Amino acid sequence: MIARLSLSFAFAFVFAAQASAAPVLEAHFISVGQADAVLVRCPDAQTHLLIDSADTRYPGSAQRFRDYMTAAFADRPKKLALAVASHPHADHIGSMQWVLQNFEVATYVDNGEKFDSSMWASLDKLRKKQVKSGKLKYINGKQAQSAQLAPCPDVAVDVFVPWAFANKLSDTNDRSVVVRITHRKISFLFVGDAHDAAEAVMLTQIDEPLRKKVNADVLKVGHHGSDTSSTAKFVMAVSPQLAVISAGEREVGTNARYKHPRYSTVDTYSTWFANLDKGNQPPKHPPNGKVWAYDAAKKTWRQHERPKGLWVTVQDGTVIVRSDGERLDVSFQ
Repeated sequence: MIARLSLSFAFAFVFAAQASAAPVLEAHFISVGQADAVLVRCPDAQTHLLIDSADTRYPGSAQRFRDYMTAAFADRPKKLALAVASHPHADHIGSMQWVLQNFEVATYVDNGEKFDSSMWASLDKLRKKQVKSGKLKYINGKQAQSAQLAPCPDVAVDVFVPWAFANKLSDTNDRSVVVRITHRKISFLFVGDAHDAAEAVMLTQIDEPLRKKVNADVLKVGHHGSDTSSTAKFVMAVSPQLAVISAGEREVGTNARYKHPRYSTVDTYSTWFANLDKGNQPPKHPPNGKVWAYDAAKKTWRQHERPKGLWVTVQDGTVIVRSDGERLDVSFQ
């Protein structure tokens, strides 16, 4: 099993396996416990994008993220074309200051929200310093509303903040930066911790061209699989072939409080994937038959039969989704 290999060897195996194949985009949903961190490697094999950076409170989260990033760039320049802090909660910006200190970042995007935490204040101070020196380009998501970027050939990146289109979104999670990455015919959607209120804005209040981009082949499930996100209407609008939840062990660290993923949310994805037509079937079934989820109604953890297109980092480890622009493939470490 790949998870038993050393991290550096696993990376060598993954990259070498792709060397002789057609150029592919890789999205690494890094297993960082109750947190988010996604490293995207462009088809040119040189350009990288980062969305969020793990936690400092969940046991081992920050170290796992830093080890993974170090291994990923062991034989290449430590450069990121784009780094996105979806919102200023610690489980998303936990190591973002470390990223800015140890990587050459071309463009940095956040949601434009001031946040009352020493972690955010320290990160923002460094961000401003690098912008002032000309080292870093900054995009304030609230002010920009939406932006289109082309970090590498055959890849388009759209970033937008539902908060910018509906000021009534007062919850920090609802102010998450949303990122859509498109590689030819295949698209990925990353929604941070957006709740149902932000999902409703994406479905009804943003401009129509942008609203159409909510549809995607791969979805980073909102808010670690919480029942505050992933309404049936939103999942239907996205229409994913694959969905990935990044969550922690049950009753470990911060997940003793948050209790993610939720049983009802796994149920929503189970219904969605059960009704996919034959032409949109997931490329590979997850390896384990059941997934642990918290049943809020019964106030207990229960095992749910694994939906065929749903991957969960706490169970599968780091999930790597690859696209050649026409098809998807998925593996895990």
